[in-house]
Amino acid sequence: MTASIAVPRAPQKTRVALWDNARFVLIALVVIGHVISTVRTDTALGFGLYAYIYLFHMPAMIMLSGLFSRAETSPKAVRSTVQLLLTWLVWEALWAVIRFFAEGKLPGSGFLINPAWTLWFLVSLVTMRILLPYLARMRHPLLVSIVLALAGGLSPVIGTEFSAARTLVFLPFFVAGWLIRDRGWLDGAWFTRPSRRFRAAAWGVLVAIALAFAAAPRLQEVWRIDRWLTWRDDYFRVFERAPIGDWHPESWGAVAAGGIAVSAVLLCLAALMTFAVLVVVPRGRGAATVWGSRTLYVYLLHGPIVYFLRSSGTIEVISDWGPLGLPTLIILGLVITVILSTAPVARVFRPIIEPRTDWLFTRD
Repeated sequence: MTASIAVPRAPQKTRVALWDNARFVLIALVVIGHVISTVRTDTALGFGLYAYIYLFHMPAMIMLSGLFSRAETSPKAVRSTVQLLLTWLVWEALWAVIRFFAEGKLPGSGFLINPAWTLWFLVSLVTMRILLPYLARMRHPLLVSIVLALAGGLSPVIGTEFSAARTLVFLPFFVAGWLIRDRGWLDGAWFTRPSRRFRAAAWGVLVAIALAFAAAPRLQEVWRIDRWLTWRDDYFRVFERAPIGDWHPESWGAVAAGGIAVSAVLLCLAALMTFAVLVVVPRGRGAATVWGSRTLYVYLLHGPIVYFLRSSGTIEVISDWGPLGLPTLIILGLVITVILSTAPVARVFRPIIEPRTDWLFTRD
């Protein structure tokens, strides 16, 4: 008679509500930013809101992605990265089909080289995951990533191809996210249970920056900051497209110094706003906590919806509603976010959001 030995199961990791709540807030800002994008210059309020959102929403999303990444090449990490790569390829094909039927366009020479619209995020995320194990072996990985981010704009070769420009400029946020978890930078009670005074200070930062935009209603006439915040162009090109008032440097040294300085300020603001948002986000569980666990579904699925709203003229019509236009578009973005965050949507679209990759690998 043989005795059976009970092998204890490894405890399941519980999700931290803070991170999922933050994810939901940020993905809602992503959708709202895309909904108002084509009409952002119609009003000073729309332009200021767009610039405010774009200052920090994607840096913050990248930071959260880095928070749950590992500086290793374990089978699990490889499978996760390959799945993300496969998702990108599936969605490139889907966008090619959408554009063929909507616009009659066939994939051109830039197919798969220049990621389709929102798909740059997947390409950048895959690249950052591949780079992370190498950066982690350096003595000062965050400093190295910052140098790469600021130096990337010096080369006109680094642009939208394979999302190289955005990958470099957002790399510090990804590395910072990994360091936060790896080194426990935010594990203290001062962050996990922030005091009222600390929360008030964080709200003060977010409100102060919002008021700065409100105090400059003619900002887009002086500086098209929105063109800087898309992070697609090198310093020479972005100064041509969006000079700051009368400041339009022409020599290589002046452009390089000016581009690095402006980018550094914008990235510092992004880091400050990201931290402030993480402080004010609720720590408790609620509906947003569940919705925030499905942000990839929202990110990918909202693209075709917003594309249809744009091409059909719906967004322009709503924008023309006067004072009600922009608030209505914001509410529309929130509604799209909530609907795409639901469980039924996840069940239906899982094959194209999280495709199975077992067939690509040998058994562990």
